[in-house]
Amino acid sequence: MKKTRKILAVALFLLLMLTPVVSVSQPVTVQAAAKTTLKKSGGRYYAYENGKKLCNAWRKIKSGKVSYTYYFGANGAAYQADKEMMGKYSVIVKKIKGQYYGFDYLGHRVKGVRVGSTSAYGMPYVYYFNANGTYNKTKTAQLRAASRTNKNATTIKKLLGKYKKYKISKNSCFRNGNGVDITYTYDNVELSVFRPKGKSYKYDVVESLVSRY
Repeated sequence: MKKTRKILAVALFLLLMLTPVVSVSQPVTVQAAAKTTLKKSGGRYYAYENGKKLCNAWRKIKSGKVSYTYYFGANGAAYQADKEMMGKYSVIVKKIKGQYYGFDYLGHRVKGVRVGSTSAYGMPYVYYFNANGTYNKTKTAQLRAASRTNKNATTIKKLLGKYKKYKISKNSCFRNGNGVDITYTYDNVELSVFRPKGKSYKYDVVESLVSRY
């Protein structure tokens, strides 16, 4: 009797091992990411997703091989500088959720050294924006202090780094006019300095730091 029970137990075990296991999985719904479409209307840029205009939202949108970051305000228009009033390289500075950002005339969020203002009619100042677009208060203060008129130009040149080109104007009206004006052009700004002639020359003097035109 015991032998028969052992045989039955072994047979049952083998039967369970050979029985296929059926796994029942729950269906998974995958939500496709909405495609963002950028449209220009009346000189302003707007973004749409699923036919709806985006408002109060950040979006990174690809154009060709490059992606640009935009912010679309309460009325759906992207924050962008007025090219006619501010030029191609100036930026409009906007406060978004406690942080300041700069945007160019195409609505692109900017980084690095830029000259801009908080409105198209506002006084332009130099700013520094971090890689993520946020305003850097410390670096901005350094740039503004170093770029004051009549300051030794050594510090501001160092802060701005390598220039793209320069131009010398021999007929200067700065100070007593006994020297030349030199304009250094960078990616987005222009630095003008005065270089005295003769033995009085010790260092270049800052005239102005402005946006490129």
